[in-house]
Amino acid sequence: MGLLLLLSAAIALFMIYCVAVQIRYVVKARYLGCQSAPLFRPWDVFGAQNFKIEMNGMKTNQLSYAFSSRKKEMSTKVGRDCKTFRIYYPPGETWYYTFDPKNLQAVLATQFQDFQQPGPRVGAFEALLGLGIFSSNGAKWEHSRALLKPQFMREQIANLDLFERHVQNLLDALPDAAESGDWTPTFDMQPLLERFTMDVATEFLFGESVYSQRDDSTDTSTLVSKKEMMQFVDAFFKAEKTTAESMLYGDLYWLIHNREFKQQCKVVHNFVDTYVQRRLKDGSSGKKSGSGKYVVLDAIVADVDNPQELRSQLLNILLAGSDTISGTLGFLLASLAQYPHIFKKLRDTIIQDFGSFHHPKEITLSGLKNCTYLQWCLNEVLRVYPAVPVNFREAVRDTTLPVGGGPDGTAPVFVPKGYLVAWEVWTMHSDPELWGPDADSFNPERWEGRKFGFNYLPFNAGPRICIGQQFALAEVAYVTVRLLQKIDSIDGSGLPDSRLPCDWKLVDKVAGGVNIKLHSAK
Repeated sequence: MGLLLLLSAAIALFMIYCVAVQIRYVVKARYLGCQSAPLFRPWDVFGAQNFKIEMNGMKTNQLSYAFSSRKKEMSTKVGRDCKTFRIYYPPGETWYYTFDPKNLQAVLATQFQDFQQPGPRVGAFEALLGLGIFSSNGAKWEHSRALLKPQFMREQIANLDLFERHVQNLLDALPDAAESGDWTPTFDMQPLLERFTMDVATEFLFGESVYSQRDDSTDTSTLVSKKEMMQFVDAFFKAEKTTAESMLYGDLYWLIHNREFKQQCKVVHNFVDTYVQRRLKDGSSGKKSGSGKYVVLDAIVADVDNPQELRSQLLNILLAGSDTISGTLGFLLASLAQYPHIFKKLRDTIIQDFGSFHHPKEITLSGLKNCTYLQWCLNEVLRVYPAVPVNFREAVRDTTLPVGGGPDGTAPVFVPKGYLVAWEVWTMHSDPELWGPDADSFNPERWEGRKFGFNYLPFNAGPRICIGQQFALAEVAYVTVRLLQKIDSIDGSGLPDSRLPCDWKLVDKVAGGVNIKLHSAK
């Protein structure tokens, strides 16, 4: 009886507390001139339906469509284009979803100090990546950014030899591509792109590539064996997938961090630690390896001597420097296969600016940047298929979003401390109001005369804008040039005719693979 009374009292006190908190929110919202944003499915008070929507979206490779459908449902409900609304999320939290450039400018730039990476997201990342530039807040994040930003200055990426070495391995890995004038069989290009970007990233970071594109296992000059390299690559990709899934569980992210996942993380950590320990043992500082090439580990070891921190910094960059780039390359090649007239125009431009495969001209970073149609194609693939389609921030204090409240959606919205704001780049990039009636189509010409704004966020914006943006764009551009010098036609009959389905890990890739045939130029 006494226990029942205590339980009843606890429930009553909790309800009183909740009412008091809500009253405080209402009073402060009024003081700040805010009005409520619409609520998606008010009856789903514990967020079970929202969670089901997202899990089904992941399983069917339709996650971005699921997000977009919620916006359409809300717009129909309120009778206007609804770019900002609230949803309930397990175990009954309130999240704010927005696709409005004004709100994203506030979250990412003008009110940057009011928001941080959500605690559950940091926790979900930490098991694999440790605490680094993508998985930390505050002073730790500032330290990571200050440490890594100099590694992506123009002088570090202007030497394109790094890309060329691994492009040659990529071309050699294409099936039946030795003879000019022939078609390859239909094959999935995505695994080749993944290995290519992993090879580039590991050489740039560690000074030694995993050479995952090579079949030989006889090279004894490397620090680790070929078997260990491939175990690392496999474990990294699998652990990345689990990390992405765990983020959907919020505070319960650890539920799917099972024994297999922990073992994969251990394999990844041991691999990177091998290079870190060798570098610390060498003891000398400097930004170039003995071969004269630029190596990130060599550059940051002068400022960091903690092995675990070095590993974390390197893994954070490895994630951003491999999968995002391979995913973007996959979507670009698939889109060019879907639109043969765009492929032809781009290839003609490349041949004019950079020569043919057998009679190439010098490729420079400035030349890639000045190739207008190539840059339009890169802009467009990142609009239609942003590498990171969904992002989140947590309010660190009571704050506001500039618009989205009230009947017409023009009033500010109150965001209490601890509440999450999520934005779906894919949905915003597909908004006909922002991009025209053909927003779902791949159309590079739309970029003629268009400037970047907060309606276009493939690399984020504000203080946390991607530090590797120029490196990524240079790599994608270079590979595209070299491939289209070699290939004069792509058969995309193995791809869907409509917008490509997306397989979401931490970044998007073409679901089902980039299944194409390539015709080698004579």
